[in-house]
Amino acid sequence: MSLHSAIFSVVVALATGVSVTAQTPAPPLFRVFLHDGTALASFGEWARVDDRLIFSMPLAPGAGPGALHLVSLPVQRVDLPRTERYADTVRASHYAATRGEADFAQVSGTVADALNQIALIADPNKRLAAAEQARRSLTDWPGAAYGYRAGEVREIVGVLDDVIASLRASAGGGGFELALSASTVVPPTEPTLPSPNHSDVAQQLMSAASAVESPAEKVSLLQSVVALIDRGVDLMPASLAAMLRTTALGGIAEEQRTDSLYSLLRSSTLAEASRRAARADVRGLEQLRVKLRDEDETLGRKRPEDLAGVLATLDAHLDAAHRLRLAHDQWLLNEAGMRTYRRSAMPYIQGLIDVRASLDDIKVLGGPAPQRLRPLAQRLDRHARRLALLNPPSLLSPIHASFRSAYVLAERAVQLRLDAVTGADVELARQASAAAAGALMLLERARLELRAAFEPPLATRFVAQP
Repeated sequence: MSLHSAIFSVVVALATGVSVTAQTPAPPLFRVFLHDGTALASFGEWARVDDRLIFSMPLAPGAGPGALHLVSLPVQRVDLPRTERYADTVRASHYAATRGEADFAQVSGTVADALNQIALIADPNKRLAAAEQARRSLTDWPGAAYGYRAGEVREIVGVLDDVIASLRASAGGGGFELALSASTVVPPTEPTLPSPNHSDVAQQLMSAASAVESPAEKVSLLQSVVALIDRGVDLMPASLAAMLRTTALGGIAEEQRTDSLYSLLRSSTLAEASRRAARADVRGLEQLRVKLRDEDETLGRKRPEDLAGVLATLDAHLDAAHRLRLAHDQWLLNEAGMRTYRRSAMPYIQGLIDVRASLDDIKVLGGPAPQRLRPLAQRLDRHARRLALLNPPSLLSPIHASFRSAYVLAERAVQLRLDAVTGADVELARQASAAAAGALMLLERARLELRAAFEPPLATRFVAQP
C-alpha cells in the first residue's frame, strides 16, 4: 500500500460511522451492591465519606430529585469493587448516549485534518512527527472516553501504524518507540440492571433499612416502604405487598419499643447516678456502670450512641463523686485543727464585730465622737497583731486572710477619720468611708465562709457536667 493510499484509508475510517445526534437520556441510575448481592438503586453518583457510603435512593420507579431518600451505609456492608465497576459501566453508557459521538467526531476530525496535511509537508521528519502526534490523539482517546469505540480506534491505529512505518522508513528511522505502543483500554464489563419497578423499589428500601445503623434512618426507610405500598397497592403482587407492609410495620413497632426501653434505661440510670454522686458513692457508681452494660447487652446493644452518651454522663458523675469524696475526707482530716483555730480566733473576730457600729458611723460620715477614735485605733491595732500570730489550717487560710484584711481596712478607716476631723477635710472623710465599707463587707463575708467551712462538703459544690 502506498503512503497516500494508507493515509486515505485512515481518513475514510475516521469518517465512517460518525453521526452526531442530540439525545437527552434519563439521568443514570447507579447501584450500590451489598455483600449478599443485593443491589440498591442510587439516583446519581454515590459518595464515600470516611467509613460511610452515602447515596440517594429513589422512593418510586422513575423518581426524580424530589422523591429521594438519603442513605448512609457502613462501607464494610458494601461490595465496593462491584459497586465501583458498575459505576464505571453507568458512566460509560451515559457518556456513549450523550457526548460520545460528538466527542469522537471532534477528535476524528482533528486527526483527519492532521493526516490530510501530512502530504503537504516536505520535511520527512516533520511528516513523521505529525503522524505520531495524530496517533497519540487516537490512542489517548479510549482512556478519556470510558473505552467508547475502543475497538474501532484500535483498528484505525493499526492502519495508521503502517503510515508511520512508511514515514519512518522514508526518514531513515527504525521501528516504533515504546512511547507510541498502543494502550489497551478495556470497556466496563459489569452488566447493567433494568430500572426497578414498584416491587423492586419496595424490596430495596427494606434491604437498605436492614443495612443502615441509625435507628431514625431505619424507621424513615420503613415508613417509606409503607407509603410506597399504600400509594401503589395495585402495582405489585398482593401477597408481596402484604408481606412487605407487615414486615415494615413490625420493624417500625420494634424500633419504637426499643426506643422506649432505652429511654427508660437512660432516665433511671441517670437519676440513680445523680443520687449516688451526691453521696460520693464511688462503688455504687461503678456498679451502676456494670449494670448499664449488662442491660444494654440484654436489649441487644441496639443503641450504641445512646449508651455512649449515658456512659459519658456516668463518667462525669463518677469524677464529681471522686472530688466530693476527697473534699469530704480532707474536711475530716482538718476538722480538729479548724475547731482549734476558731476558738483561738473568735475573740479577735468578736473584736471586729463589736466595732461595727463605729465603722458604720464612719461609713455614713456621721461619727463616731472624736474622743473615741484614738482608743478605737489602738484596740484594732492590738487585736490585728494578735490575729496575725495565729496559724490557720490550710482550708481556713483564705478566710483568715479575709479577717486580717478587714482589720487593715478598719484601722485605715479610723485613722483617716481622725485625720479628717483634725483637718476638717471632707475628702479624707470620704476615703475613711470607703475603707469602713470595705472592712464591713470583708467581715461579713469571712464570717459566712467560716460558718460554711464547718459544714461537711455538699454535693451541690460538685456538679457533674453531661
